[in-house]
Amino acid sequence: MDTLFSTKPDRGSFVADTDLLPSGRDELNLAEFPMAVLGDRAPVGVKSLVFEDEIRDQGTGEIVTRRLTVSPSEQFGLPTALDEDVIVGLIQLTRRNNNFTNRSVPFTRYALLQILGWPDKGGSYDRLEESLKRWLGVTLFYERAWWDKDEKSWVDEHFHLIDNVTLYDAEARKRKKKNNPDAALPLSSFTWNQVIFRSFQAENLKKLDLEAYFGLNFAPARRMYRFLDKRFYRRNRWQFDLREFACEHVGFARSYDNAQLRRKMLPSIQELETIGFLEPLPEDERFIQVRRGVWRVMFLKKLEAPTGGDRAVKSLTGGVERDLIERGVTASVAAELITSHPVERIRVKLEVFDWLTENKDSRVSKNPAGYLVKSIRDDFAPPKGFEPKAARDAKKQAAEETKRRRRDAEVKREQDDKARHEAEIAPLEAYWQALSPSAQAKFFDEALAQAEHWLREQAAKSGVMAEAAKKQIIYTHIRRTLDPKRSA
Repeated sequence: MDTLFSTKPDRGSFVADTDLLPSGRDELNLAEFPMAVLGDRAPVGVKSLVFEDEIRDQGTGEIVTRRLTVSPSEQFGLPTALDEDVIVGLIQLTRRNNNFTNRSVPFTRYALLQILGWPDKGGSYDRLEESLKRWLGVTLFYERAWWDKDEKSWVDEHFHLIDNVTLYDAEARKRKKKNNPDAALPLSSFTWNQVIFRSFQAENLKKLDLEAYFGLNFAPARRMYRFLDKRFYRRNRWQFDLREFACEHVGFARSYDNAQLRRKMLPSIQELETIGFLEPLPEDERFIQVRRGVWRVMFLKKLEAPTGGDRAVKSLTGGVERDLIERGVTASVAAELITSHPVERIRVKLEVFDWLTENKDSRVSKNPAGYLVKSIRDDFAPPKGFEPKAARDAKKQAAEETKRRRRDAEVKREQDDKARHEAEIAPLEAYWQALSPSAQAKFFDEALAQAEHWLREQAAKSGVMAEAAKKQIIYTHIRRTLDPKRSA
């Protein structure tokens, strides 16, 4: 950090506008391969990352092996999933600031935290600074894996995403303003590398729903979302080799076997189904065994239902017909069922069928489509334990409301704690700022002499923890000076 006593977020002119969140942008090359580990830190012994696949070059028709190697600096290590989110956030700041016309972008860390959805507190600012420093040290080696839109071919490119970063926190900006009252408040800034910026200017970009993306809880789901969102531009149905998709485009460990990969991927796939991005599929249709040891994974884009008064009746029956066919009923039988039975009855039976399938009930294990047809024709009674979707949704909504209230209460507690902390720190910082530089140096020496041994040891080191130790030493001595009885 730029100052020892930064206690407030660096708010500035670039306050995030939540109305802009849904219409974000993503660079197409960056959505193709992961650039970071999936967890909070790299596995022990892993010094770099390599992702590769094979595709057919659209221009030449030849099979191309594409490879990305992510090589970090020794000091800051490999990027994590949160660091990838930071890059997504920087792309949005660039679009908002200059619409990709200038590779140098002024910003405030507070505005970036708003986009990322991180809490406005000290730990987030420290994590953000760490991420920016980490990206400065990361080199990306694209081998036949960087799409040059002007050349219309896969090329080699080796570069850092970011060339430089300048950071100002609130106190540093305040001091600069004090020294030059007529000047505008200084902003932090970063500069993109020429390679990625050329891609921005070539409009090698796609839309990205930021509200959906940052709302995802699982890091693999966010990876899948960016990759599949890019692919769905061409068509709504995609099938991939399971291992290539999971390991090379999502970033799961290659040491996992096929069963582990399926199990690891399912929560993220289900989250993408929940937000309406993917069409829900039974597990045996999602994961398809080609032969022993070889599996495929299927993805269907969730399509919006048709609207319009002139299509209301057709939508009602057509939607039910589609639902029947998707569950294995032949088109001719589906049409017969719709003409012979009330649509609402069919909807109820579909809901019961899905519930039985989710619970792996034996009644739908041998001939699922046959059971569904018979349940409609014979008007089966709902099974014991079945709960209609409306009731489940009501419970879910109540649970979410309870969760929201708890979250609001927690935010209020954090705000109250922050206010109390700032009220306590303000006179201490005022005392410190009133001292001249020479007086500060003398005061710190006195404070250090009276500090506890473990604090002196920590302060002698470098980094964030050392700065925090120095701050504690000084504040303790100021309290001792202002109120000798309290320190006795």
